[in-house]
Amino acid sequence: MTLKRFRQVAAVAIALTAVCVSAYAQKTVYKWVDEDGVVHFSEAPPGEENTADTETLVIPKSPPAPAPAPPVAKPATVSQESDKNQSKQPVAEAPPVFEKIDITKMSIADLDLRCDEAREKMIAPLREAEIAKCKQDKSHDPAWCERFNADYGDGGRTVSGSIRPRMFDDLPECVEAMQEQNRRR
Repeated sequence: MTLKRFRQVAAVAIALTAVCVSAYAQKTVYKWVDEDGVVHFSEAPPGEENTADTETLVIPKSPPAPAPAPPVAKPATVSQESDKNQSKQPVAEAPPVFEKIDITKMSIADLDLRCDEAREKMIAPLREAEIAKCKQDKSHDPAWCERFNADYGDGGRTVSGSIRPRMFDDLPECVEAMQEQNRRR
């Protein structure tokens, strides 16, 4: 078989495969409500004895992306209710929680320290959860769990040699520190 003929056969085979796969990719689903008011779904239509309304749905094989979950409302506690009552009273303007920091006047070491503190604030609960999970597993000594997870969240290299980035390096404090370091070079 010549190369030209092989390419033609391959093109026809690919086209046939695409047609067959697209036809197979959809399923027909039947939906009906029985006499008791129960909704049924099946791949086969309901029997002849069932005279209920039947609706045919054509569903693609790959489902669409799931919708984002709605936020879960927490039940109100007594302290939250008292906060609501207090919030009805006029309150003087509170000063901003965060003060504006001029990072151009800070040293690189201070910027790095600020980034590390912000990262540690985010990583500490995750590290504690990993240590607790390790201790609960009881396959290792508790001291080993502490030592093993001491550098949790730090970057490094994996066994295969690929680079593992540090956790939470995208915090605003870290991004500002990196931008300021690059600006000063």
